[in-house]
Amino acid sequence: MTAERKTQILEESLSGAEVPFWAFLGGDDLQAACSGLGAAIHSKYGLAGARGAVLAALPYAELSDASPGWLSAWPGPRAMLARFARADWYGELVARLKDAAGRARALLAAAAELPGGRDSWRCLSNSGLPERELAMAAGLGERGRNGLVMLPGAGAACVLGVLLLPFSPVGAVKVADPGLLSPSCSSCRRCVEACPTGALEGGFQRSRCIQHWSTRPGELPPAIEAAWGDRLYGCDSCLEFCPRFRCDGGARTDRGVLGPYLPAAWLADTPEEGIREVLKGSALGLGWMRIETFRRNARLAQGRFDAEGRHA
Repeated sequence: MTAERKTQILEESLSGAEVPFWAFLGGDDLQAACSGLGAAIHSKYGLAGARGAVLAALPYAELSDASPGWLSAWPGPRAMLARFARADWYGELVARLKDAAGRARALLAAAAELPGGRDSWRCLSNSGLPERELAMAAGLGERGRNGLVMLPGAGAACVLGVLLLPFSPVGAVKVADPGLLSPSCSSCRRCVEACPTGALEGGFQRSRCIQHWSTRPGELPPAIEAAWGDRLYGCDSCLEFCPRFRCDGGARTDRGVLGPYLPAAWLADTPEEGIREVLKGSALGLGWMRIETFRRNARLAQGRFDAEGRHA
């Protein structure tokens, strides 16, 4: 079977699995983009056997009114979640990529083409691979001034994923309607000016980024703590002022929906097992995220509430 026919089957499978946007990366480009990774990462994800990849993007919704009913039992200060973490959009994208992989393997097998084992079709999101760099190398989007991948028509309001392949695909990039193409960042500096810690001055500086610190345990640098506000996880400051940032009102998922906030008092008073049970399957349910870090963040949100008597 030709590479073009395999790619056509892959495109049909991605569409059938409702993966909205994708781009293909050939084997040489994939290996080049991952050449700087350590041996442990190569082994973990089976990069040696990968011959190509799909880079996928899933726009996410605002979910400003999606809080579960039980939250009403905990009035008081709220610890806010960045938009990308209000549901498990990463898990949603991985599930769709797995569906696409299953469809493609079945179609290849039906055509008497060996599809390769399941392990040769790895579906990943928020992984140890350089997903942003891979997405840009594939032509899925461009790097914005805030360091994030800007998808045509959506800006950075999307999560990224990778489907590793046992063959090298050829051809198209499927992105948003070309009529929705946004201009480049050009001379716009709204995100730079909006960042409360100056993390985008002179290029992205991780050590000054609130998003980076939201899962780091221990004491926060004074400048980060002073700018913390009512955040629990993540930071949308650079996005909220970006003219290219557009959440997708039609995006859907039932996975790990938390909505825009969690009650600070619930995080302070609930035993760790109870918190983990609620967060399981959400964007905050990863094992490496320490509950004490969330408690610290909630205390900072509580302190802001006590100082101001309201939520800004």
